[in-house]
Amino acid sequence: MFERTMLEKPMLEKLCAVLVATTMWVLASAGHAAAQGTGTIWDGVYTSAQAARGKTTFEGTCARCHNPELTGSERGPALKGGTFLSHWEDDSLESVFNKIRDTMPPIGPNTLSEDIKIDILAYILQSNAYPAGTVDLRPTGSVLEGIKIAKKGIWNGVYTTAQAARGKTTFETACIRCHGADLTGTNGPPLVGDKFLGNWETDSLNSLFVKIRDTMPPNFGTILEPEAKLEILTYILQTNKFPAGSEDLKVDSEGLDAIQIVRKAGESVAAPNFALVQVVGCLSQGPNNGWVLTSTSAPVVTKEQTSTPEALKRAEAQPLGGDTFQLVSVAPFKPDLHRGHKVEAKGLLYRDPDDKRINLTSMQMVGSSCGQ
Repeated sequence: MFERTMLEKPMLEKLCAVLVATTMWVLASAGHAAAQGTGTIWDGVYTSAQAARGKTTFEGTCARCHNPELTGSERGPALKGGTFLSHWEDDSLESVFNKIRDTMPPIGPNTLSEDIKIDILAYILQSNAYPAGTVDLRPTGSVLEGIKIAKKGIWNGVYTTAQAARGKTTFETACIRCHGADLTGTNGPPLVGDKFLGNWETDSLNSLFVKIRDTMPPNFGTILEPEAKLEILTYILQTNKFPAGSEDLKVDSEGLDAIQIVRKAGESVAAPNFALVQVVGCLSQGPNNGWVLTSTSAPVVTKEQTSTPEALKRAEAQPLGGDTFQLVSVAPFKPDLHRGHKVEAKGLLYRDPDDKRINLTSMQMVGSSCGQ
């Protein structure tokens, strides 16, 4: 027994070494898969060192056409900002890499290796403020195909806490009188909560910034620099519980245009009272000769008081629902002409358990009958 154990010891040591090596390989592979499996470029799919290598190559090989700031020129398109992201949004990194691999640089796509070109792609990702991770991006089709390109959302941390603190100080000096200390609005609209989000949902941060930059404070719109107004915007984001990140938000129209205002995934909130909403329903005359919309769709917050022909076509196809609303200020829209028709209505919403009303801003027929 003793001799057999002594003879097996070297074999056991080798076996242990193999097991350890295999375990380390599996763990490394798992880490790589976690970093570069299916997901988006917000998951940290390259390293800072890789992007630094890519920057060096880019500056020597690509900057002449695409500009050192990656903003493009007459010789090459922009590689960062809203235009670039809109072009590649919802595509995979494989598509971007294949474009670089097969066509860049134009004078000789084969003059740079795939490893060098994947480093350039990492630098492009870094320049678009996508976060770095712990594993280099590799030029492997199956990996790149699973990484989707997505625009930055305000849940990705687009400002810093220090920037929001500066914005709070300015807000308390210049904005609090109209919008309130808690941003719920007094003489001005609320800048926090469901109504604020309903007004700006799916819009870009650039739209909100332009509104603040060009119109606020009323009658004194130029007393604050754009940078100070952007800091106010970051304070509004912080108050609405959008997370902070590691870099200040910049006064950059393309960059701001690429950041969409959205609710947290899976979160939806009913249209709040006094919001401008759109519904479709069946027009009829109710008790006391009042006009009502029956079988209405759920109210949807809108920014437009009237609808374009294209929007009316969409309303025509919109399914009916199960709600009923009293209509206010209906006379200017000649309701007698549309009795029994399917109509689109827009107006200010008010509802409580005993009363549901829409104060109309527009009403247009979208169907000659309700099809009930």
